[in-house]
Amino acid sequence: MRLRRRHLKDNVKVFIKRTVIFIISAFMLWCAIICIKDINNPENDKDTSGGKEINKEEYVYKEELLDLGYDVKDVELISTKISNVDVKKYLLTEKYKDISMFISSPYYKVENTMRYQKYYDKHSDYTTDNVVIYVEIGLDNEFYADPVEIANYNDVDALVNKYHKLPSKYEADDLVTLSKKYSSRGHKIKKIASEPLMKMIDAAREDGINLLVISGYRTESTQSGLYNNSVKKNGVEHALLYSAKPGYSEHQLGLAVDLNETEERFDQTKEYKWLKTNSYKYGFIERYPKGKEFITGYGYEPWHYRYLGVDLATKVFTENVTYEEYLVKHSK
Repeated sequence: MRLRRRHLKDNVKVFIKRTVIFIISAFMLWCAIICIKDINNPENDKDTSGGKEINKEEYVYKEELLDLGYDVKDVELISTKISNVDVKKYLLTEKYKDISMFISSPYYKVENTMRYQKYYDKHSDYTTDNVVIYVEIGLDNEFYADPVEIANYNDVDALVNKYHKLPSKYEADDLVTLSKKYSSRGHKIKKIASEPLMKMIDAAREDGINLLVISGYRTESTQSGLYNNSVKKNGVEHALLYSAKPGYSEHQLGLAVDLNETEERFDQTKEYKWLKTNSYKYGFIERYPKGKEFITGYGYEPWHYRYLGVDLATKVFTENVTYEEYLVKHSK
């Protein structure tokens, strides 16, 4: 009986010993696997600097940036403001001597750093924000050189200018024909803008101001004829300044009107002064203001008004900027 008990105790001891060995071996194997995974995972290959975890990849980029000639201050700013992916994609080919200045602009986009630098080299008298804004508008490229075909032509905030064109053969729909009370020849405008336009003209008349639409919606064919006639009559340079090529005119959107006359002297009239003060209240902005010709691409046209809706028109008016500038400053 004692022998059996002793034998049973020995078996239990052996079982416990083997179990412990098995658990220890399994734990060691698990630790080994975890270590191997950590070694092979570059995301876990980190060091610390000042309490901030930094990928070894980031050290490589910093070294490459230093090799390009950036100083430590520039490198730290770049690493703080720009992702490793974007650094690798856009900033490791050459040094941009004014990059710290560009990064300070709230409108900066890393993919356009080269364009900012080239534009600033030619226009060093511009402020940083202006350099960035003008490049984002496209002013570092020639007008009509590489236009973007827009797809949101049915939206009230659609941008059409010398960098953004309408699709070929585009024709606006949902048009309203204005009565002679509002238009000299029954011009058309999109429905969404028609009621605000008539309200504006009625309000002006209540103030003793006479406004009348002398041009509204134009088809591509009509715009082509106007542009070609302008070229024949005044030459290409004048035509490019005061007449849009077909596909590039706001009139083709059905959201723009010319009022009263197409002479610069219109800005000396009481009608213009009223529009300058009140048009935004009805959703319209003066689209091609004086002093902004290099941005809009068109000569000063105090008679040309574009419908944007009251909210957007009020914001553009309040900031006293062109529509192009506004869109860059408030892009998402």
